[in-house]
Amino acid sequence: MIKVLYAGGAGVMFGPMFALSPFSLEWKGLQFHNWAKAFIDGLERGKDIQVTQLPSWEVYSSFPRRLEDLKKHDVVIIEEVEADTFYFYPEFYSPDAWTSPEIIVLPNRLELLREFVAAGGGLLMVGGWLSFQGRFGHGVWHGTPVEEALPVIFQATDDRVETPQGAAVSIKSRTHPVMRGIAWDKFPPLLGYNRATVRPGVQVLATVRSGPRGPDDPLIVVREYERGRTMVFASDTTPHWGVNFMKWGGYQQFWRQATQWLAGSESDTGEAPTPARTRQSALTPTRNKRTSKHQGGGGRT
Repeated sequence: MIKVLYAGGAGVMFGPMFALSPFSLEWKGLQFHNWAKAFIDGLERGKDIQVTQLPSWEVYSSFPRRLEDLKKHDVVIIEEVEADTFYFYPEFYSPDAWTSPEIIVLPNRLELLREFVAAGGGLLMVGGWLSFQGRFGHGVWHGTPVEEALPVIFQATDDRVETPQGAAVSIKSRTHPVMRGIAWDKFPPLLGYNRATVRPGVQVLATVRSGPRGPDDPLIVVREYERGRTMVFASDTTPHWGVNFMKWGGYQQFWRQATQWLAGSESDTGEAPTPARTRQSALTPTRNKRTSKHQGGGGRT
């Protein structure tokens, strides 16, 4: 069983709002939306992947604070959660903590994520307005320990490329375990993505272009980092950028194969993967088949 920790993918929608008079404004609705439901259902359809989801407000309070707790999972997926949500803790904003003589020092959860990958874990970073560097730079992932393990380097400012006309995708590898057996010729237009720079020595599986005069930007990129694996998908798995992507017939197969590859349980023959390994405490037994030598630009760069 592959165990996945999914950070993000949900939100609360308020409204509509009614102005009943100059002195009265009222909300007439509140809805919880789990935008990642189709993604998670697709991963779990084969009964070999189990997903634990933490919406962003639960990431803030409940994301693992110890490496040994992260190691209970094979793969971590981050989708539309700004880096600050991992950096900050509820304890920082408690009046009791402010008046207590106790010194407050808590783990850097982004450094724990880097260590998780180095020890053999898998990490998927998905794009969006609050991912990569994000809208108005609010993602703030550039310069983080997590970025060190990823196959791309984020921009230092707002990195969005909005494509309401639809962005064209070019497939660079159809044989990689993440990509094979999928009808890429029917891939739908994306409504936006985050622009990033590819690290030397990594593998670009697909690129995206905003228009005929635009550059080929990385869309799907993978990397071996120490004993682990990382992957970025520079657009989103959910609306609005990914609203067409979610309707595509290959959506669930692609994400299942990506997760299996990140967990180190993909088939090398092109056949259906064998049942996933049982996770070991150090995340190393099945990962040892991959060299511990740094690949794709090495470790800390």
